[in-house]
Parts: sequence; C-alpha cells; structure tokens
Amino acid sequence: MKWATETEAYKVTRSAIATDLDEQLATRAREAALGAYRALQLRDYARIDLRLAPDGKLYVIDANPNPWLVVEAEFALAAREAGRSYTELVGEIVEVALARYS
Repeated sequence: MKWATETEAYKVTRSAIATDLDEQLATRAREAALGAYRALQLRDYARIDLRLAPDGKLYVIDANPNPWLVVEAEFALAAREAGRSYTELVGEIVEVALARYS
C-alpha cells in the first residue's frame, strides 16, 4: 500500500530516522539489524527495517537486500545521518562489491 498514492495509508505514512534513542536502545537496534543482515547472508548493502513496540521490544519487520538508492530515500537518509554524503555512500557500496572479486 505504501506506493498506492490514493490510499490513506500512503498519505499519513512518513519515514523518519530515530534520533532520540538512548544509547542502550540504539545499541540493541544496531545489533538486531546486523544480526538480521548476517542471518540472511546479505552482502554489500541492505536496509533492515525495525519497529519498537511500546513494551520496548524491537522487531525486524523487513530486510530489503536492494533498497532504493535515490538521494531522498530512507537508505541515503540514514547514511547522511551517519555522516556519509550520497557520493560517499555509493562509492562505499561499489568498493565493498568490488572487494569480493579482488
């Protein structure tokens, strides 16, 4: 439904980077995302979507092994939040992929 622009779900859904997590929760989120990435044997890059329940549990809701790589998409926004420019992000993806063949 997220691409059906005429739906209410599309109109009210907004992606956002969680910037107000305490360090313990941020660490748990990183570990959950990396754990999912490794368990699924993904490579080069991927986007792991998490949701935080009101009781504090983290849930992996989606593993996208080929997320949309436009500058305004969630993957690039997260990279920017981590201090990477879009050019650096794409360059790192290429470098990691090429390293498998060296």
